[in-house]
Amino acid sequence: MDPFVTTLGIRTGIAGWKLLQTKAAKDFPVLTKDPVVQREIAYFRQNASKALTPEKLLADRRLQDFALTAFGMSSQIGMTGLVKRVLASDPDDKTSFAAQMTDQRFVQLSRAFSYGVTPEPSTPATPSSAAVSVTSFYSGSNLAGFSGAFGGVTVPWVDLTSVGTWSGLASALQAGFRRADGNRSDITVTLDGTDLKFTDAKGRGGPAGFAWVPNSANNAGTPVVSDPFNVAAGTPAGPVTGGPAVTKPAFVEQVVQKYLEAQFEVVLGNSSNTLRQARYAQRQLPNVTNWYSVIADRPLANVIQTVLGLPTSFAMLNVDQQASALSKKMKLEDFKDPAKLEKMLTRFITMAEMNTNTQSTAVTLLDTYRSTSIVNLNLSSGSSDSFSSSSSAALVMSTAWR
Repeated sequence: MDPFVTTLGIRTGIAGWKLLQTKAAKDFPVLTKDPVVQREIAYFRQNASKALTPEKLLADRRLQDFALTAFGMSSQIGMTGLVKRVLASDPDDKTSFAAQMTDQRFVQLSRAFSYGVTPEPSTPATPSSAAVSVTSFYSGSNLAGFSGAFGGVTVPWVDLTSVGTWSGLASALQAGFRRADGNRSDITVTLDGTDLKFTDAKGRGGPAGFAWVPNSANNAGTPVVSDPFNVAAGTPAGPVTGGPAVTKPAFVEQVVQKYLEAQFEVVLGNSSNTLRQARYAQRQLPNVTNWYSVIADRPLANVIQTVLGLPTSFAMLNVDQQASALSKKMKLEDFKDPAKLEKMLTRFITMAEMNTNTQSTAVTLLDTYRSTSIVNLNLSSGSSDSFSSSSSAALVMSTAWR
């Protein structure tokens, strides 16, 4: 469903285009506060995570409309069978249905929602570990305190003045680390003979900055603590990968922003379809990987054909011929260069405006000449007008200046 708002108050032509380079869809409150836009965004945020299969996403018409609109595929709304096969595909499998589609938007849709990617289970953490050896430790020869980091947890100070046994030392250090770790029990400090063994079950990293402070009240020397040894940094657990992306809040917000941009372009088109196509092309062209994707996407094809000055009949050629011709005139790599893309789109807007003005002038002249009987372009009964609008404009203008 289109927004209620019908205009954004943006000028047409190059002036409007320059303004658009400094603005995002979210910068227009008239759009973001539109009742339709707000209602559909709220519905998607609330219900997207429940659509764990392509069937569930497409069965809810509002979710289907939202998703396809966001990805510039509103023309596919209602084509449930086709879209289902696309969503169920693994985009990285070159033999999959989505990967074989000419239009790259299908691959983008499949990859984004990730329904066809087999989930990989999470990988368990490899614990971090380290040990220190403590000697000459007994009553009258103990430590005042400890500071350091282990498992990514920093302990600024542990008071050890009242600790006189190895087991007491292990208990005091473990308690200090657990307090600093939010009272979780992942870090343990155990005694192995006269060695203290540090372990972090989450694999968050090894020891760093261990400092042992002697007790000034000792009357029998100072304990000796070795540098950490048997150090293993460990590895944190790996998250589940693959599977439906709708379960991830960050992805849902990405789709929301895409939807907002798509609706922005819809409203923009009410005032200037040229600016709408330019804005759309600016977003889509950097992602294309072949000319067939451009040919299959009519707004993109129109932008390129206008820039190159190709006639409307060009679109009637075999797609292989079109792709071959376009590849000789432009490089896909240039679309990834912001400066080159901006230059091309500025040219498109200029040429599109010129074409519009020329056609408008031609129609005005034609109406004038018909009313004054200066020229009569009426065709005989049964015949059809084979002139394009640009051809008609050229004919009228040539007649006018004879």
